[in-house]
Amino acid sequence: MDTLSGTAIEGSDVFSTGGQTRSKFYSSVQFYKDQVHGVTGSGIGVYMVMPGNAYETSSGGPFFRDINNQDMNSGHMITQPFRTGFFGPYAMVFTSGIAPSASLDTSFFSNLGLTGYVAASGRGTVKGTISGVASGFTVMVGLDNIGAQYWGIVSGTSYTITGVKPGTYTATLYKKELEVGTGSVTVTAGGTTTLNLASTESIKTNIWQIGVPDGTPSGFLNTDKIETMHPSDSRMSAWGPVTYTIGSSSASSFPIAQFINVNNPTTIKWTATSSQTGARTLRIRTTSSSPAAPTKIDSRGVTRGTWRGYNLIYEYSIPSGTLITGSNTIIITVISGSSGDTFLSPNIVYDSVELY
Repeated sequence: MDTLSGTAIEGSDVFSTGGQTRSKFYSSVQFYKDQVHGVTGSGIGVYMVMPGNAYETSSGGPFFRDINNQDMNSGHMITQPFRTGFFGPYAMVFTSGIAPSASLDTSFFSNLGLTGYVAASGRGTVKGTISGVASGFTVMVGLDNIGAQYWGIVSGTSYTITGVKPGTYTATLYKKELEVGTGSVTVTAGGTTTLNLASTESIKTNIWQIGVPDGTPSGFLNTDKIETMHPSDSRMSAWGPVTYTIGSSSASSFPIAQFINVNNPTTIKWTATSSQTGARTLRIRTTSSSPAAPTKIDSRGVTRGTWRGYNLIYEYSIPSGTLITGSNTIIITVISGSSGDTFLSPNIVYDSVELY
């Protein structure tokens, strides 16, 4: 299905035909996964190959996703300042339809006299070990400064990031997509710098927990569809409002996102024992943003196939005497001084909810 016969339902770039939605946004792939992407026809394929550190001058970090069928640096939903300078190298590769290798020798660029291009000999390496991150998660280390960004996946407890331009970088340790540690490192041309990182994540003994604190809404209602279709798509499950019961509801019934004009509020019910009452804290992790207005992110967010934001944590103190032995109810409501229609109304995207 293409967009030619569709009706624009959001701006001039999201279309619906027969209840199914299409948009340029739904081609996006996270930077760290995106080495080859393209289109094919009868006996032909046209691919973009993004070798090595091709995204070093783009913005947003390893988990950012951009409009792959149009450009590599659109600026939508970036959580870092927009970088400028030399982009790439990358290449357009024509094939018989088979995807090309992600390995591409671009060393000849060093002989072209291109402003901003830094050859391999003018770059350095960062390596080290990580500690304190729970098992079962993909762990990554990211580097960024005003001019460049890099990342590397941790193998066991070790990581190596090669081809880094000289400079001082902020290093971030990620548990899946959740920032759990930081550091600083200075890179020199031809040198190898060691930086060991440890998780500083605050892990509590919870009474109950919905979702996994990992910087993503993994496992929640409609998470499996949100990257490739609009929330109004007929293939989406009904949004609610949702009432979630601890002990009997599954995470897949808890909404990935909560919109003021669609599924507000979300209600959580549970039965507390006497030992679970008293003063407690409700911790809500969001991958987007809410209460007191955070830094504004450009573009629409969850309606254009991404949940990535600033990974904010909101903790609410529940005074002693509020929770009772027996049935309890918590109502989570999205508030805003702004407005919008249906899925463009103010919203949050959940990572997890914990009571401890």
